Amino acid sequence: MKNETANRLTGLTGVAGALLFFAGDMLFYGHWGSGAKFHDGMLQVLREGSLQRLFVGGLVGPIAACLCLIGCWHVRRNVITRSPLLGRVAFLALAATMVIGSAVHALWVPRGLAIKYSGAVEGIAPELIAALKDYWYFAYQMAEVPAYVAAILLFILVLWGRTRYPRWTVFANFGVPSLLAPLAVWVPAPFGAVLVGGFTNLSIALFFFVSVMSTWKDTSA
Repeated sequence: MKNETANRLTGLTGVAGALLFFAGDMLFYGHWGSGAKFHDGMLQVLREGSLQRLFVGGLVGPIAACLCLIGCWHVRRNVITRSPLLGRVAFLALAATMVIGSAVHALWVPRGLAIKYSGAVEGIAPELIAALKDYWYFAYQMAEVPAYVAAILLFILVLWGRTRYPRWTVFANFGVPSLLAPLAVWVPAPFGAVLVGGFTNLSIALFFFVSVMSTWKDTSA
């Protein structure tokens, strides 16, 4: 019973962390609209939104990352009993993704400020906006490396039956929904823009949710 409760709580904590990341995304640039018009709406929100909204959006990142790390431990519990070595590698890669992802999230604040004040800044330091954008993309690409490692390892281990997860849960692996991300631009208003802006973190929330639900009654050590 103790193991079962710990498994549930750590998994649900991961869900909460991913949803908090998503809430941060929405504070940055969330708006109702079509997926195709997301970029235009994002620029409008950043330029017209309050500084408090932008700052709070950035500050939730570290908290969300801590919650997601607990969720990563939940995944570890469900993998290492049958795949000790690769399970630990997958856990470390997943944890690294969350840590770097927190930095990526926080870096949206200076990037958002550059966009917000682009009219005043471009004439003085035209390279500033481009530099901040490039720096953010570099950090994002850093987060992608361990994310790919974790997603691929977990996909293989689940498919081979080397975890406590049913094989069908490979479809909830956060790497699988990400393949559908480009299709979000075709989603009409009002949810299209929300889906485009929060697709990554919603995929992670789904991953943790399926993880905890599919092992809800599993009390094995």
